[in-house]
Amino acid sequence: MTLLRSDASHAPPQAPWHGLFERLLAELDRRSLPSSVRSPHRGETRVSAGGGTMRNETGTATHDPSVGARRRHLPLADSAEGKESSCGDADGDLAFLDPAIYCDPAHFERERQRLFLRLPLCLGHIDQLASGSALAREICGVPVLITRARDGEAHVFLNVCRHRGARVLPEQETVCRKQSLACPYHNWTYRLDGSLAGIPRAEAFPDLDTAQRGLRALPSAVRHGLIFAVLDPEAGPIDAADHLGGLDPDLDAIGMGRHRFYRQHTTRRATNWKLIVDAFLEVYHVTRLHAGTIGPFFEDSVSAADPVGRHLRYLVARETTNEIRTLPAERWSPQRHATMVHLLFPNSVIVYHPDYISHLGMFPTAADETLFVHTMLIPERPNDEKAETHWARSFELMDSGVFNGEDLVVCEQIQRGLSSGANERLVLGRLEQNLRWFHAEVGQK
Repeated sequence: MTLLRSDASHAPPQAPWHGLFERLLAELDRRSLPSSVRSPHRGETRVSAGGGTMRNETGTATHDPSVGARRRHLPLADSAEGKESSCGDADGDLAFLDPAIYCDPAHFERERQRLFLRLPLCLGHIDQLASGSALAREICGVPVLITRARDGEAHVFLNVCRHRGARVLPEQETVCRKQSLACPYHNWTYRLDGSLAGIPRAEAFPDLDTAQRGLRALPSAVRHGLIFAVLDPEAGPIDAADHLGGLDPDLDAIGMGRHRFYRQHTTRRATNWKLIVDAFLEVYHVTRLHAGTIGPFFEDSVSAADPVGRHLRYLVARETTNEIRTLPAERWSPQRHATMVHLLFPNSVIVYHPDYISHLGMFPTAADETLFVHTMLIPERPNDEKAETHWARSFELMDSGVFNGEDLVVCEQIQRGLSSGANERLVLGRLEQNLRWFHAEVGQK
């Protein structure tokens, strides 16, 4: 089995996650002190436990945006009435969320317009599509068609025929091997590059400019193997490297573009998209909710985070983290010695497991429903039965046992509980500081 690039000596000596490792060690050291001398603060900053200390892109230590005086008046969300809601914070360590941000249809529609129809979204990995194939998926209410032409070029279109508007590819969530795409209604046919290839009884359209009747393209780009698109055909072109910003070197060092698609599972869950993102931005729950699965492999609530523009780089301490004390920095692996998580704002989470990667896409269809797409990426294709068995078992454990069997079940429970009236406000503590940052980003106008 081939190790990921960051497990070998190829990672740069000053990889972006090295500072996070140092903060993990500082927190582990603090926890080893007697409780009488232990302090949650070191100097001017909080040592990270669940994302406590955050760094800006210059490397300067900074409190989370909701800490201290700024946090006491942080506007976390639009209320159901469309007004800004803020949360009082008497002791400086707590923040509060209005449950309406997860339930209110009007609030959801504002998020859809402001975030999901304007920002580049990561739609998956190009290796999922062989040359000469297509995938149709409805994303946030938009019918999307992803193709990979014979030349290997990826394209993203609206899955809408330019004749009368029917779906060109009615099959959903299945990669189809296609040489061309024929609308089932009147059989208008398109090439995989989107151009119109043919019209039955073309004499019925004598003055039609067929060159202008190709599939409507969405702005798209591929970077490190990841396909990005904006769901607005009128939007400008995407500069994926600029969009990724400081996370671009991470994806290069990890070797994301060289990874291979293994398996994908899509499911609609009765929960708000932000509740799912919340679950992957804090580790307070990991040794508790996941006690029977992955919890024993992790330290209890030890993590460190760096906001990177609107994205997030996040490192979680594992039982193996202390091993780096005897290793040179270039051998500190963000997969084997910790678990690194990237949030590609607003709705993609990438989890770097010890020998594979999970890409999670949360595509909301309503305030209380989300299309959850889990894609497993592996270093190389399985070349024997032993490798196939290993990857199949790993996927089943993580997808069925952890994500769908534990995390999403609780998210759905929370969604149902929000309408019960039990909580006028939801409370966030010291171990959930990444959530404060995330909701502040979501609430930006």
